[in-house]
Amino acid sequence: MTGIIKKTGFKIGIYLGFLLILFISYIYFQNLQLITNVWAGVFTLAITVFFGIISIGYTKKKLNGFITFKEAFSAYFFAILIGSIISCLYLILLYNFVLPPETKEIIRQTMIDFNIKLMKQDPSATQKKIEEALKSYKTFNPFNPVEVITTSTKYLLRDSLIGFLVALIFRNKRIQ
Repeated sequence: MTGIIKKTGFKIGIYLGFLLILFISYIYFQNLQLITNVWAGVFTLAITVFFGIISIGYTKKKLNGFITFKEAFSAYFFAILIGSIISCLYLILLYNFVLPPETKEIIRQTMIDFNIKLMKQDPSATQKKIEEALKSYKTFNPFNPVEVITTSTKYLLRDSLIGFLVALIFRNKRIQ
């Protein structure tokens, strides 16, 4: 990975991270209902992909208009990785040092209710499976740093799969 890719990805990733912090802050301090809002999730995904694309665009420009698949994916991935790390660290700090226990319980219950609602919409989910899920949710702690990191990693993997497709679109093909 060249210095151009690292520098550009880091810079774009910092911007992405701070935008995600603003959005997270809005959700947790202004509108808790957005925690389980599908459109808020789509917005977060779109912003992440958009910043990944911007990173590829700047990198391609700095590489004089030619970028390989590997360089395009690296630029995309490095930007979303930095943004993900920043937002993950912010969530850990928010959950463990800022939010009061009452707010955390509201958030936890909202997440549980949302997941149960999704299970009930799934035709393959039996009542027994739903009851088992409810039992397991009694010990569910989404504020544990390990849980936050695990969730962030899953989203990073999802966004990386999208990054493969984006890199395929933006790469230059060599004509031989």
